[in-house]
Amino acid sequence: QTPGFFACRPTRSPSGLVMSFFRSQPHPFYPPSLPLANYHAMTIPAGAIFAVFGASVLLIVGVLVRLSSHLPLASRIIATWLAVTGAIHLVIEGYVVVTPDYYQHPADNYLSEAWKEYTKADSRYASRDSFVISMEAVTAFLVGPLCFVATHGILKNRPWRWVLCLVVSVCQVYGDVLYYGTCFLEGFVHSRPEPLYFWVYFVLLNALWVVIPACVGVHSWRELTRSAGGSRSKGKRS
Repeated sequence: QTPGFFACRPTRSPSGLVMSFFRSQPHPFYPPSLPLANYHAMTIPAGAIFAVFGASVLLIVGVLVRLSSHLPLASRIIATWLAVTGAIHLVIEGYVVVTPDYYQHPADNYLSEAWKEYTKADSRYASRDSFVISMEAVTAFLVGPLCFVATHGILKNRPWRWVLCLVVSVCQVYGDVLYYGTCFLEGFVHSRPEPLYFWVYFVLLNALWVVIPACVGVHSWRELTRSAGGSRSKGKRS
């Protein structure tokens, strides 16, 4: 018996077919052959993402400027940097560690949208590269909280503050050098070639976590050396 026309109809409704089409759209990440199922296209523009990020950073800066008004200028700048970078590590980087399917999320999730945008510069977050995710886990859940502890130490003038600042700075520089190094050894195949994604997102933004921690590390070392020299002088006098 030949099946009728209606026996051959699609099993999905028109709305289901439309949703399936949108879910199966090719992703914008590199390499294009990277297998990522159910990619959900971005709807929040990059400008809006950076506006929210900038407003959040300014809020943290405003709070720290007020809390650190009693400190020397260098200490105020370092305390502010540590608070900002601690929030970035814990909230933004922590999110990508615990959310492996962020690229499948709809557009009502700001952090997912932000990571979809940055993944154009480094698709290893979406492919769950073992090094990148392990590094981000350590950065988010160890270095991030340590940044807040170091901020507290500076605000309260704790004797261990510069030791912790030096430790945090070394961790940040070390992690970023490895981050760059693994991409170099792999031929930068994970980044889109446009200048915005490679030179601005990948090179310039990440360079901040080499240059600024290096300066903080040098300042911390000088403070520790000065403190050790003062203690040695007092010991000789006594």
